[in-house]
Amino acid sequence: MNQKISTICRQTVGLFEQFCREQNNELILLAKRLAALFTEGGHLLIAGNGSLQPVAQQLASQFAFRLSFDRPVLPAICLGSDPLLNSRMLAAGQVEQHLVRHYRALNTQHHLLLLFNDGSEAKALMSLRDEVVENEQTVALISYDCSKDPLQGDGIDFCLNLATSYAPRQLELAQFVGHLLCELVEAELFGR
Repeated sequence: MNQKISTICRQTVGLFEQFCREQNNELILLAKRLAALFTEGGHLLIAGNGSLQPVAQQLASQFAFRLSFDRPVLPAICLGSDPLLNSRMLAAGQVEQHLVRHYRALNTQHHLLLLFNDGSEAKALMSLRDEVVENEQTVALISYDCSKDPLQGDGIDFCLNLATSYAPRQLELAQFVGHLLCELVEAELFGR
């Protein structure tokens, strides 16, 4: 086997194992909170920045549709996924408010916000976090590094640490975490 491939595989497996070892309890608590939220008629709102925005979109679709078996809809929406709104706000010089504007348009009363931060500039995520915290709703963060993330602090109820700033490993691990979270919520709600 190619040495580079072998090295990357070992590094990736090591990150996955570290995540499972260190974040197990936090992930279970978040899954239970999400299951309770859905049972209470609430919504999951997801937002990401940089390379993790597509992961946020994919996760929202998996909750709204399914992972591997037919089940009722679990209401999840990816904020910032409206291209027309985003382009209009960019043209108006208000791109840092595009997530907040989308959030306000939804006008949900009971929700959990799940943020994905890849370590790039997070002004739009910060504005969104502040507004959701002000509305006294639960906020969870999937972060490149919980100890260094400027989003971490007052109002963050859960922080899952990817423990890497390397974009390819972040993407792989963030998708894995999203799949795990969805599977745990499905098991909690549907016994599968």
